[in-house]
Amino acid sequence: MPIQRMTCFKVKHESDIQGLLDQYQSVSETNEKDGRPYILETSSRKAIEDPRNPGYNLIGITKFASMEDVKYYDEACEAHMRLKAFAKDKVEGPPLVLHVEM
Repeated sequence: MPIQRMTCFKVKHESDIQGLLDQYQSVSETNEKDGRPYILETSSRKAIEDPRNPGYNLIGITKFASMEDVKYYDEACEAHMRLKAFAKDKVEGPPLVLHVEM
């Protein structure tokens, strides 16, 4: 069953949001496992301000064929490593990450 991952970020500066959106686009275009793209879908959006989203202002959504692919994404995907390196000093605290079966 496919797995959808939603990652919510608290980006410190409004000016850094576009860079993170661009990084998600790069993940979409450059992800590889065994020489082939493995992420089924990728999107990211700026969140609408709301008092119920305590500081979270950006969401990234990725869809995988399996939890094995999610594990690969977290541990070995070069495209994801580049996104994490870019975001390191631009986000406050760890992101909120949710996985759901689709």
